[in-house]
Amino acid sequence: MTSSRSSFDIVIVGGGLVGMSLAVALAKSPCSVLLLEQNQSAPLHANVLDLRTTGLTRSSEQMFMQAGIWQKIVAAASPIERLDISEQGNFGGARIDANQHGISPIGYMVPNHHLIETLSEQVAQLNNIKILSPASLDSAEANSSGYEVKVNHNGEQLTFTTSLLVGSDGGNSKVRSMLGIGAEHKSYQQSAIITNVRTQKPHKNVAYERFTQHGPLAVLPIQDDYCALIWTQSEDSVDGYLQMDDQQFLQSLQKAFGYRLGKFLEVGKRSAYPLALTKSNALVGAHAVLIGNAAQTVHPVAAQGFNLGLRDVHTLVQMLTNIDFNPAHFESMLNEYQQKRAPDRDHVIKLTDGLTRVFAQQAWPAKMLRSIGVRMISSLPTVQRGVLRRNLGLRYFMDHTKTEDHG
Repeated sequence: MTSSRSSFDIVIVGGGLVGMSLAVALAKSPCSVLLLEQNQSAPLHANVLDLRTTGLTRSSEQMFMQAGIWQKIVAAASPIERLDISEQGNFGGARIDANQHGISPIGYMVPNHHLIETLSEQVAQLNNIKILSPASLDSAEANSSGYEVKVNHNGEQLTFTTSLLVGSDGGNSKVRSMLGIGAEHKSYQQSAIITNVRTQKPHKNVAYERFTQHGPLAVLPIQDDYCALIWTQSEDSVDGYLQMDDQQFLQSLQKAFGYRLGKFLEVGKRSAYPLALTKSNALVGAHAVLIGNAAQTVHPVAAQGFNLGLRDVHTLVQMLTNIDFNPAHFESMLNEYQQKRAPDRDHVIKLTDGLTRVFAQQAWPAKMLRSIGVRMISSLPTVQRGVLRRNLGLRYFMDHTKTEDHG
């Protein structure tokens, strides 16, 4: 292996959606930034049924607007204007129209490939960003002013120094491990089946959250008469659903979801991933910070994980701005960053973990209490507004205007 050496103010390990979003948010900063991504770009799917999508809250809209790329993102987005909440085996449900509360849309569904393409194009245009892909982090050794990091890039070992090391490398973060930061891990003994479906009736921009005895089932609006599906199943039954033929799968889905959207007509390729809560014991180390799934990985029940990571990005960039991006002050900034992120992080973890535990209980008293709760949502505007606030994600978004303080 040959070796070369260079220096950057910030090294971001992990060039997924959160890592690239941080790079884009640093576009106007004076910092030199190195972005390391282990995987090469995946091929894009032309078939709508095989597209993967991501839900964006209004806080994420605000962040991308500040970064100057929201107009490109929203061009392919499907707005969510209403929520439909129900529980299998309980009559009735709650339907919340965001227009009635003057805060529509609640959020957006955006194809992953469009998000990746938009962010990638933006990053490639930035003079202060250097991208290495595929590149893996071999080591990170602390020194008095930051880190010396060694990277494997196409079989060549490269050495860099940096004043701030950012771990954006997922739930099994190598950066977190190298920093010696532990993490709490809790398996839900569940997996999420991810796919898209085509429905008989138009979705009319309604997002459906249905709680079943196995776990939550989300049917989310994307283009035309297509919806994204996130279906939680127990670990011991998920393989059976993946191995079903399309008609068997659609029949099982129909039984669990009902006919709110008429018949399910088609389903795309199915994949599944195990569900767990991972919470890093600290968000910062000496001259280092964890963001996104490296900091916390949450249950997808409220579609908050990626948006929480984007609020990590927003807060970090705000605080770097406050110190004029001066590397001499990076270290002193980090503890304050951890304190500022704690309320939002704790709120989302308690929300997603709590919903998962509450709806997992199938005893009669628990079902009765849930039924009362859903009826309250259905009948009380103030409760509906609270649900919308949870989904907007603006409560912990810094510097939002008074007209946007919905959450």
